[in-house]
Amino acid sequence: MNNDNNVDLYFSFRSPYSYLILPRMLKLKNESNINVNFKLVYPIAIRMPEWFEKKNMFFFLSTMSDFKKKAKLLNMPLNLPVKPDPIKQNIFTAKIAKDQPYIFDICHMGQEMTNRGYGIEFAYKLSEKIWSVKHWNTDNHIAEILKDFDIELSEIKEEVIKNEAKLVNQIKQNQVDQLEAGHHGVPLSVYKGNYFFGQDKFDDLIENIKLHGGI
Repeated sequence: MNNDNNVDLYFSFRSPYSYLILPRMLKLKNESNINVNFKLVYPIAIRMPEWFEKKNMFFFLSTMSDFKKKAKLLNMPLNLPVKPDPIKQNIFTAKIAKDQPYIFDICHMGQEMTNRGYGIEFAYKLSEKIWSVKHWNTDNHIAEILKDFDIELSEIKEEVIKNEAKLVNQIKQNQVDQLEAGHHGVPLSVYKGNYFFGQDKFDDLIENIKLHGGI
């Protein structure tokens, strides 16, 4: 539940627009009295694979074209195509692979970092790698990120394995809360019962916070 100083941010590691909103959300968290509750969800390809029915390569191409323009406007690093894509999916048919070797590892690590109080900060650093660095998923890249938090890669891998059931349940609860907030998409910001879907609604979120005297 939100109180006057809380914004819930629902985020997916596969969503390019989730990446785009992170610097502004971090600034809001660090430069105001607003607390940003980082709520990680699995990508829609995992939560709602049927959403991709009848999608094809033109959908992906148009999304990437729009994303590139918005990343440039925001002066955020970007290098397409993403390799590897956090979700294994055929861009020609939109068919989602049964074997998903990346997304669950990074989601569970992200939830573990959230439990340690570094969720949004870790998400920003990892998302920047995902969207700008080839082979972002190697141990060297992940270890480099974790070094900023004084955490060893081997240690957090052990914790993620040990706590996997709890981490999965926490992410699934975030997904329940997200739907109760009124929308299935990401990034989704929620303040005092009002939701703002998409990174381009960030200014509307700020105006709503100001309207209620939050900042």
